[in-house]
Amino acid sequence: MKDYDIKIRNNSEIRIYGTKDNTIVFPADVKLDADHDQADIDILQNTNAVIGLPGKAEHVELDIEDAKLKIEDVVFERCEIDAKGVIEVDLTNVTGSIDINMVGGKATLLVPADYKFRTNCEGKGNAIECEAAEYAEAANVIELNGKNSTLTIKVK
Repeated sequence: MKDYDIKIRNNSEIRIYGTKDNTIVFPADVKLDADHDQADIDILQNTNAVIGLPGKAEHVELDIEDAKLKIEDVVFERCEIDAKGVIEVDLTNVTGSIDINMVGGKATLLVPADYKFRTNCEGKGNAIECEAAEYAEAANVIELNGKNSTLTIKVK
């Protein structure tokens, strides 16, 4: 499987982690639609959920609204977060580019002290407030897209 689309709604606290055996783990009460190249996972109720993805995932797309998200032990080519409202994303042992797409929202990204990244701010009226050191040559790129949104990056 190469592509993972995950929809998270209603003040959820979600933990996504990389599995060591190339399996997918998800709560029993969610909707899963999968084929050999893509999995769609919908979490549409106020819940805490744990989702396991293969430790190496090509593309992870998250559609979230007012959620707290932890991503741990995952390597991906790209993680795209389409967000509404206020979100918090906590990264631990994560490698790959992260695109945050918002309109009129606020995002906080918590990164480890040794996380090497660079930022890119696109769109109209967006701002990135970075409290962590950036590295111009870093492979991990954190990008904010959309309109009238703020991304704050903090060291945890």
